[in-house]
Amino acid sequence: MKYSYDIHIHSVLSPCADVLMTPNNIFNMASLKGLDIIAITDHNSTKQLSICYELSQSYDMLFIPGVEITVKEDFDVLCYFKTIEDAISFDKILETYNQKNSFDHETMGNQEIVNIYDEVINEYPYLLIDPLNLSIKDLLHILKDFEHVLIYAHIDKDYRSGINYIDKYPLDGVEYRHIENNKKHQIVLKNSDAHQIIDILEKGDNEGMILDDLSIDSFFRYFSK
Repeated sequence: MKYSYDIHIHSVLSPCADVLMTPNNIFNMASLKGLDIIAITDHNSTKQLSICYELSQSYDMLFIPGVEITVKEDFDVLCYFKTIEDAISFDKILETYNQKNSFDHETMGNQEIVNIYDEVINEYPYLLIDPLNLSIKDLLHILKDFEHVLIYAHIDKDYRSGINYIDKYPLDGVEYRHIENNKKHQIVLKNSDAHQIIDILEKGDNEGMILDDLSIDSFFRYFSK
């Protein structure tokens, strides 16, 4: 069966995201837009995912725990986990590679962690969009301990694209902003990379994902074909 998806969405934890990108707003908008599968993929952190997972239990859609990682080589990859527990455990590893740079909140925006009611309960103090002190090679080694899917993010973007690394480090798939730019890759995704609520994709904005059923196991099998 074909399922509609958007698995590259940022919450208010990402400094570049709009203040309306709270978990409740994201799930409500995704539901209104007819999506079956979503992932919230903040920059270099999974600290908002436990609340997102809790909220997802009230919706008839599949929630994939994810994160957008900026490696030392200064390009982005999207990582998805099979369990929320793995995503939370992986966050502790990410912390050790964060450069822990301070930043101007007025220029960059806040990095808010919210509760189930979208109330701010904490702010992350170090800039999350900086590249980690973690190479793609070392990231792949660390991820061997986790069931995961790893794809290149926005490969047709001028900024933070890993297009020059694809042959050396083949991953599970690639993401294009404009799917027609794809030349040769088998597993290709089109996501929104939404930082504003209106930018979340709606059903029909991409070709969808053909899965056996709407489950995390089927999602992972999709990338193993």
